[in-house]
Amino acid sequence: MRARVLVGFALLPLLVAVVYLAPPWALPAAVGALSVAAVWELLRGTGLVRARRVLMAASAAAALTPFWCHFGMPPVLGAAGLFLFVLWLFAAALLDRRRTIGFAAVTGALFAGLVIPLLLSSLIRIAARPEGSVLILLPFLAASGTDICALFAGMLLGRRKLAPEISPHKTVEGSLGGLFGALALTALFAVAVRAVTPLTPALPAWLLVTGCASLAGQAGDLSFSLIKREYTLKDFGTLLPGHGGVLDRFDSLLFAAPMTELLLALLPLWRETA
Repeated sequence: MRARVLVGFALLPLLVAVVYLAPPWALPAAVGALSVAAVWELLRGTGLVRARRVLMAASAAAALTPFWCHFGMPPVLGAAGLFLFVLWLFAAALLDRRRTIGFAAVTGALFAGLVIPLLLSSLIRIAARPEGSVLILLPFLAASGTDICALFAGMLLGRRKLAPEISPHKTVEGSLGGLFGALALTALFAVAVRAVTPLTPALPAWLLVTGCASLAGQAGDLSFSLIKREYTLKDFGTLLPGHGGVLDRFDSLLFAAPMTELLLALLPLWRETA
């Protein structure tokens, strides 16, 4: 528990540095680094892909996709890159004489190399929005706020199992505690934004964004717990003490960030002031 808390606090100044202090390319670089780590944890940890050339192709796609999103490259270049990536994977499978690259490995590499960085790249698109320097914190509040509050609510109040076949330690009370804790943190954040900036958040919209993103993040957490259950893994990795790997720490953010991006595009986020 102590290591988990210390790592969580250590990640906070790193987030602030990447979002507010570093040059604009730092955010896609960070997303790319997280995506590459997630590729290796998912494909190597499950044993789904062992061929190094397939792992390298998936890692390259994961590293480059956030920059494609950041620079807003033309769709034709994205389609060309996707075609080359798929062509590389299938060529590797066809030319593999040891028959170690099957269809499951190819589809797993496609998911890890493209879907994971595309989901995380929602953070880049949120940061590029008007007032993105403020809104970028909402998916982190939804994901990390839910994780932290769910942990303590489950320890103090947890009685009924939420999904014992998937994650035996998660409880209904912990899930609800995580949801309401994230909502409370968002309300406090909205008050702080109003106090230190000329902006006035539309609180109901912010709470709706956080609530939906919190539920999406919990679904993401359970989804990756299901993968660990299927492959009998305790953690995806050991990079982050107390948490496990990158996927163990950021699995909820993979789902919370796209949900946040979607709702930010649909809802009025600011109130007009006289």
